[in-house]
Amino acid sequence: MQIYQFSRQGEIPTRLERLERVPSEGFAWVDFTRDEADGWPQWPQRLLGVCVNEEHVSDSLNVDHPSYFDGTDEYDMVVFQGLTPEVNQGENLIVGKAAAFFLFDHLLVTVRSPENLSFDIVTRKFCETRLRFPSTPFGLVHVVLDTMVERYLSVTDELEDRLEQITDELIDPRHPFHDWQELMAYRKQAHKLELLCGKNIDTLDAWRREMRLEITDNQRIRLDDLREHIQRISMHADSLQRDIEIAIQLHFSAVANRTNKIMRSLTVLSAIFFPLTLITGIYGMNFANMPELQWRHGYFMVLGLLLLVAGLLLLYFKRRGIF
Repeated sequence: MQIYQFSRQGEIPTRLERLERVPSEGFAWVDFTRDEADGWPQWPQRLLGVCVNEEHVSDSLNVDHPSYFDGTDEYDMVVFQGLTPEVNQGENLIVGKAAAFFLFDHLLVTVRSPENLSFDIVTRKFCETRLRFPSTPFGLVHVVLDTMVERYLSVTDELEDRLEQITDELIDPRHPFHDWQELMAYRKQAHKLELLCGKNIDTLDAWRREMRLEITDNQRIRLDDLREHIQRISMHADSLQRDIEIAIQLHFSAVANRTNKIMRSLTVLSAIFFPLTLITGIYGMNFANMPELQWRHGYFMVLGLLLLVAGLLLLYFKRRGIF
């Protein structure tokens, strides 16, 4: 658990060991990780006399809870899915874990996974005196959410690099492609990212519509910027899926083209050997009265005829551009 106090003047936030009361100016931020958050509802009850809804408490402790907004007359609850790295995630880049934000008067309580890097990034920024620190819980939530969305970009870039490598192999005519399972797994991850962005956008829209306090113009602009940021990532994920589909179509078109070339070559060979087979079949018949069989140079004449027919057919197909 970490406790920070933000002043209304935008000074550097103060790290506290304990919190006896909320500040009259600015606000306090109490940050819990889920392994230590069992009794977190006692804090707003002790500091503000506010009882948190039991369902909201259950939602905050659910690491897989989808992005969601709900609120009461005393607080707003925002659950936001972020991307967090895992040690053994393998090829799975889209690993979402929920972070819950509870916005009270002069108090912000967050419940999140220990692996959520965005919170650590924000707390490290507190050491940079050049930053403009938020003076309201909404301002801090916006900073954290914006940092979480920045994580989406890094994962999207890595996903794009991997897909680009696979699609290059996919349309390479020199080597057959066999990694279909890996390709479809990456396509599913891009689709998962698009769905995740859609849920986050719906959550932001619901928060803006049903916010407990009247939203200011500055807050509306920040939410719009954050929404556009997520929308761009969603469009990027959608374009990745389209690129995969186009690459697959190109792959099968290339395969079909190679198949057509092979079939055309086989057809030409069949067309050439058909008359040759006909001639040899005629002279392979065992009739007694076949004058040509008695010719002294009949064998060489038939060979010449076969070569002449084959050469004429090759010349004909070549001039017609068949091969």
